[in-house]
Amino acid sequence: MKFADLLGLRVIFTLTIISTIILACCALNPRDCTGITIPIIIIETILLWLLWRCIIKPHRMAQRGMELLSVQDTHNRLACVNQPEADRIAGLFNTLMERLHKERLMLREQDSFMRQLIQASPMGIAMMDFDSVITDFNPAFLKLTGLQADIDPKGKTLSDLPGYIASQISQMEEGEIKTIKYEGNIFLRCYLLSFSDCGFRRPFILIENMTEEVMEAERRAYDKVIRIMAHEVNNSMTGIMTLLDILADCHKDDMEISNFIESVSERCESMQRFIKAYADVVRLPPPDKKQIDLGEFILNHLPFLRCNSGYPIVYDGGVTRMMINADPDMLSQILVNIIKNANEAIDSAGRKDGRINIATKKLSDGEFLLSITDNGCGITDETATELFNPFFTTKPSGQGIGLTMVAEILRRHDALFSLRSESEGLTTFSIIFR
Repeated sequence: MKFADLLGLRVIFTLTIISTIILACCALNPRDCTGITIPIIIIETILLWLLWRCIIKPHRMAQRGMELLSVQDTHNRLACVNQPEADRIAGLFNTLMERLHKERLMLREQDSFMRQLIQASPMGIAMMDFDSVITDFNPAFLKLTGLQADIDPKGKTLSDLPGYIASQISQMEEGEIKTIKYEGNIFLRCYLLSFSDCGFRRPFILIENMTEEVMEAERRAYDKVIRIMAHEVNNSMTGIMTLLDILADCHKDDMEISNFIESVSERCESMQRFIKAYADVVRLPPPDKKQIDLGEFILNHLPFLRCNSGYPIVYDGGVTRMMINADPDMLSQILVNIIKNANEAIDSAGRKDGRINIATKKLSDGEFLLSITDNGCGITDETATELFNPFFTTKPSGQGIGLTMVAEILRRHDALFSLRSESEGLTTFSIIFR
């Protein structure tokens, strides 16, 4: 406040006190104050009005501004009081509130944008508080961790959540990056990171689905290895088979040598078939997808599947139409391979009461489940994670081709699949078509 304005306020305040004292004296001695009472009252009124205008009104304005700040109301503004210094303060206050209002709107827009971005992100994201309790998450977190939609992770720690993925992440240390292989064909890269919030560590989780990238890298590697093997083996086998034909002609009268040559020839042919089977896997054509009613498709194939199965096959499909996009020939190949494996599992268990159940069910809009269950020898969790890898087999005479081909076909159909043994001794191959 300028010195002149401050001096003026002091003069007004002093004159007000003096006029008040004079009025008080006049009230005590009315006879001595005849003729000056009315002018003094007028002066007193003017002085009080000046005090209200210069002091009380700006004070109320300042009080109103404090109230707006206390309730964080950035919409209202202070009105001018026709007092230069007070109006200047009101102008500064209004400018400040306008900036605060714009910044708040900008922050709200950024917060809304970030929330929408997190909700739409294909990466699973979960925020945690200072005690590692989940405070927020996006739909991808539920999907990638395999949690049901009716499970709410809020207010829980990772160790409180069910499922294999949550238990694996709960064992991670801060700053750790971990790749988790799940259901034998799903690869997740998990990050447990943190940032500083109000001076405290605020952890958060990122889950990235690496399945397609890993599978594509594996396909390229297997394709290269198998092509090289096929080339070298076929070249070698061609020369060996030619030599064996010449030896067979030279020793056709010697039964012992002829039998030996025939045995070696059969072994060479078996090697060629083995390599050709792997080459066929990596050379699978793109699926020719068509609209198929899954239940009707299973019913049409049941007679053939039962003829090629040594054990009863029961189908439970209900009456709901389940339309999927799939290649009929490839889907037939899948059914044949899975039923064949189920028969071999029952044979290995030596069961007389072997049975195979096929079931189809609608899970949600656009998602349908096909499950094939047998009561054979079962598999361990460790074996389940390796079953779909090329060259891996649990059979003494197996080549590790059947399930590799099944997995490749299902991946080309964008289907989810798993093979697990349950506690009841049943083994289920589950396929979800989307």
